[in-house]
Amino acid sequence: MDTNYCNRYSSRKKYFMKMKLLVSAAVFSLLAFSSCKKDNSPAGTNPEAITVVAQSAVPAAIVASFTSSFAGATEVEWHKSSNHFEVEFNHQNQHHVCGFDDNGHESSHRISCTTGTVPAVVLAAFRARYPNDTVTEWSVKNDGSWQAHFNRNGVIWEALFSANGTFIKEEHN
Repeated sequence: MDTNYCNRYSSRKKYFMKMKLLVSAAVFSLLAFSSCKKDNSPAGTNPEAITVVAQSAVPAAIVASFTSSFAGATEVEWHKSSNHFEVEFNHQNQHHVCGFDDNGHESSHRISCTTGTVPAVVLAAFRARYPNDTVTEWSVKNDGSWQAHFNRNGVIWEALFSANGTFIKEEHN
């Protein structure tokens, strides 16, 4: 057999293998990135149905409830999902996310804050259970419990503590 033919065949084979890998990687990347969406939804709603809306599109009862509870809020962004409105904003050096029903009643509320406002007993309980981990974000729930978000070896963890520092549960993805 001609050695030039073998070399050409081998070169073509390598070329097609590289192209196949590049096309596969491109298709995979396209699929992976097109399926990524920011989930700002409150529990029980469809995240795909949430849209950013102007405050003028929010019912007056909801805006009145929000402004009376959080006077001076900054960086306000409203979202709508079917009959549920959610607002993200900053207030008193903390990031908040509140959900409201159509009547203006607050249905959910999360606060992301620094360790300066987390009760000392909760901080101590976290440190005792996770001595080598650093919290990236604290959130307080409607029931007064505190959720610590932290990263361990590239895995996102969440640990939940009661207001008195009792460990409730942990989760990771």
